[in-house]
Amino acid sequence: MDSTVARVLLVLALLGVAAAAGAAARRFRPQHPPIDIAGLGLPAGITVFTSTDCPRCKPVLASARASGVPVREVTYELEGDLQRRAGVIGVPLTVVVDRSGRVVAQLAGRVSARRLRRAAVGAGL
Repeated sequence: MDSTVARVLLVLALLGVAAAAGAAARRFRPQHPPIDIAGLGLPAGITVFTSTDCPRCKPVLASARASGVPVREVTYELEGDLQRRAGVIGVPLTVVVDRSGRVVAQLAGRVSARRLRRAAVGAGL
């Protein structure tokens, strides 16, 4: 087999593996049980539940702020009671709250500003 053909086949195989790995990573996003924000007074917009010792929280908060939608951060060390009452058991947890106070999107782990903007538009924000 010609070395050029072998290289092309190798590159195609590597691209296939990378595509499969990306698809698998998207399928296995972290999950979090639904939270209940009724009566907590969270404003319409994006609320990010964080903790000061969470290394993944800062990038998620930055994505939320880059979305162009109002953002409320609820840090465990400062508002642990609020997180407990909502049923938050893991951070970062990002929720999009519509104007009626209903959670329209709940996203655990990393989330992009683009995805948050789409959720906010879907919520009429």
